[in-house]
Amino acid sequence: MKKKQRNKVLTGLLAAIMAAAMLAGCGQEENKGTNQETTGAVGETETAKEQSADKEEISLVLAQDLGTDEKSNQVIQAILEEYTAKTGVEVRLESLPSADYQTWLTTQFAANRGPDVYSGIIYNMTTDYQNGQLYNFKELYDSESSYDPGKKWGETLPEYINERMYITADDVPGYPTATAVVRIFCNKDIFTAAGAEIPETWAEFMHACEQIKETGITPFAFPNATIDDLSWLWFNNSVCGQIDHEIVAALDAGGNGYVELAEICKGMDEGKIDFDNENLQAAFTLMKEFSQYWTSDYNGLDQATAREMFARGDVAMVQAMSINLEAVDSMIGGAFEYVVIPVPTVTKETNANAMEKSVILGGQPDIIYGINKSLETDVNKLEAAIDFVQYISSPEIQLRLAEEINRIPLSLSTQLPERLEGFVITEEPLRMPFFTGINEKLRNYFHRSGQEYLSDAITLEDFTDTINQSYREVLEEIKTENGWTADNNYGMN
Repeated sequence: MKKKQRNKVLTGLLAAIMAAAMLAGCGQEENKGTNQETTGAVGETETAKEQSADKEEISLVLAQDLGTDEKSNQVIQAILEEYTAKTGVEVRLESLPSADYQTWLTTQFAANRGPDVYSGIIYNMTTDYQNGQLYNFKELYDSESSYDPGKKWGETLPEYINERMYITADDVPGYPTATAVVRIFCNKDIFTAAGAEIPETWAEFMHACEQIKETGITPFAFPNATIDDLSWLWFNNSVCGQIDHEIVAALDAGGNGYVELAEICKGMDEGKIDFDNENLQAAFTLMKEFSQYWTSDYNGLDQATAREMFARGDVAMVQAMSINLEAVDSMIGGAFEYVVIPVPTVTKETNANAMEKSVILGGQPDIIYGINKSLETDVNKLEAAIDFVQYISSPEIQLRLAEEINRIPLSLSTQLPERLEGFVITEEPLRMPFFTGINEKLRNYFHRSGQEYLSDAITLEDFTDTINQSYREVLEEIKTENGWTADNNYGMN
């Protein structure tokens, strides 16, 4: 392994291991996270020094949910191979089953086979950290990365992303590298022909949709066939967050400005979450009004087909992620010019309780690399894992991921490519994950009942009652899985 600057935390950890070994005389401890054994020193300082200096070949297991995206898998695999060539540390990308990624991770850790390094979204990584699975990055945030020197590692992140990563003032579950930002793609030719302006506010958005519809063109391709089509979840997270923003202060027991899963459980038990309230009902009403501008088959439309309709010029707008940019450009082939915009801002003109700031879709610290806490028993392997995480989160690699697979880098040291400038995050962060930060079961409930509400099969009141019931059912299961109760403050003590 290539020699690199040792982090202060590693030096301290090695000293602690050596001291413990001298006191204990000898010992052997199982590394539960990787099913390997590390042998303690035999009572002599020189033996411990020799073990540190004469490292055996180190191998790490990485788990990352890349789905079936062949190009993403190829790019990540190439980066891993290059890292091995640079450092001598082999990093093996775990082959994941088709099952839900987080469920697979939970199963692996339960069987003491958790990966050495893995990535996840902030809500899951917070829970994993609280369950004792993850190494604390706090001291790493206070030190420089050898791949991005000049400032503390934590200071290389945007302020709101940095703040979001702190579970408490002393607990940080990992480091976020990049994100996928959701945008509305707008066909400028269609807008111009309709005499419509590219909107910034919700009122302007609805007016533009009306103008476009009057020309005989469908304003929006809104895919809502399955849970994977996402537009229903995305839009509602933003619109609900813009109107019912005050719920954050009511639920944020930890005081970090964000609502964690445990805080959602606590808030539901205390009656602070109620989808029958007027703010959330107003948000759902806006979405129902918006649906008049979608294709008539929206409940059977999938995301890929929606993007194809946009590329053909059959619709004026579609919602897609930055990672879809290459495919969209390829289909359009220069046939028309388009721009990308965030979800329009709901102003007080539309709703008196509006925050008057758009809420980001994507743009959260959702590709967070964490390290298996069990590596604390093996200083060399821990050092290698930290070095790898700092490498894959470096400006060089983040720029590469932006250029090759359109991942939006979070590092302030990374210059965004010009073609991605429309994806620069200008919105308010999603502080309360109403529908995407719970689990797949809740998302399915929300999606199916949303289909019924949009198609007039159920009323608004029936819809919000169903969401309340779904929340209670799912959160009860989550509390049971984690052993969270009011008595133990939902694991937040």
